[in-house]
Amino acid sequence: MRPASAPIPWAAWLLPACLLLELPAATGYIHAMSDRNTSMDFSDLPAMFGSPLPHDGLMGLLVEAKPANACQTMEPPPSNSSVFIALIQRYDCSFDLKVHNAQQAGFLAAVVHNVGSDNLLNMVWDDKELHKHITIPSVFIGETAAMYLRKLFTYEKGGQVILIPEYIFPLGYYLIPFTGVVGIVIAVMCTILIVRCVQHRKRMRRNRLSKEQLKKIPVHKYKKGDEFDVCAICLEEYEDGDRLRILPCSHAYHCKCVDPWLTQTKKTCPVCKQRVLRSPEDSDSEGEEGPEGRSSPTTPRNEGQERRRRPRALEEEPEEEEEEEDDSERTPLLRSSPAVALGGPSFGSMAHSPPSSPPGLLEEGGLSQGAARAEGSQSPLVV
Repeated sequence: MRPASAPIPWAAWLLPACLLLELPAATGYIHAMSDRNTSMDFSDLPAMFGSPLPHDGLMGLLVEAKPANACQTMEPPPSNSSVFIALIQRYDCSFDLKVHNAQQAGFLAAVVHNVGSDNLLNMVWDDKELHKHITIPSVFIGETAAMYLRKLFTYEKGGQVILIPEYIFPLGYYLIPFTGVVGIVIAVMCTILIVRCVQHRKRMRRNRLSKEQLKKIPVHKYKKGDEFDVCAICLEEYEDGDRLRILPCSHAYHCKCVDPWLTQTKKTCPVCKQRVLRSPEDSDSEGEEGPEGRSSPTTPRNEGQERRRRPRALEEEPEEEEEEEDDSERTPLLRSSPAVALGGPSFGSMAHSPPSSPPGLLEEGGLSQGAARAEGSQSPLVV
């Protein structure tokens, strides 16, 4: 099954073909022949009314009109089945009336010739209602052409004529709208291009320093012993008397090196990318990030935000380590024997040390038991 879009190419070819078929004949000529093997061509102009000539021409027999100006009712052509063409003289009435009278008389075409001149004229109508009823084609020729036709190529002289149209594409008729459309498109494109160029120029101007802004940046004459030593752009050591441009970020460069950078490329430090001068437009365009994509310097507030972003497991690990350290510090105290805690067995006592009491009772009973043992050691032995 053919898709619905298939007829589109045929339509694209059909439209120009229809336009060509509807084109009026701009010029034409009459090819006259006689039975004596004589032929001549005469230029003509088709009328602006009536039906157009066939593309292959119209062949017929030429007969002089009676009356010659065809302003009244004309005599009909000879009664036979041939195609007769009337030869009519100009003046005395309108062109559409002459051709209409020839049509009413039975002629199938009309040839109107000039009088006293060979200039070709465009035949137009005078009566709007009359020209609507004209269905035969007609052409206009000069006086010299009419004289030759009358003497050599009329029906009585055994001649015949062929009215041949010449279709010329009316380039101006279609070129004017086409030129207008193309001109509008070009104008729109040029407008867009100009706007984009202006925007780009403003953007570049916003990112560069003007000469007035450049003068605000201090210039320092280098002397030996200064903290600056090498230009980061040309990589040459500073010498006495060199003019250095010191940027707000405390970086210094040769004026001849950094000035073209600031005025033609960007108004940032070539090393740290910090803006040299700030404006309200810069603060709006930068947003949250630093100039030229640099991250803003770390502040206590940013550190707090970074700590909040860290995973919770990473924060819990130090706490667990601290708990383990506390346990390790308290473990020796909990696991030490009561004897060690109480200072060990006293000299002269052979008794075993009592079992270790619970950790909670060490502090309560430790001192009392130690005191009792001290008193026992001091008592005399009974013999």
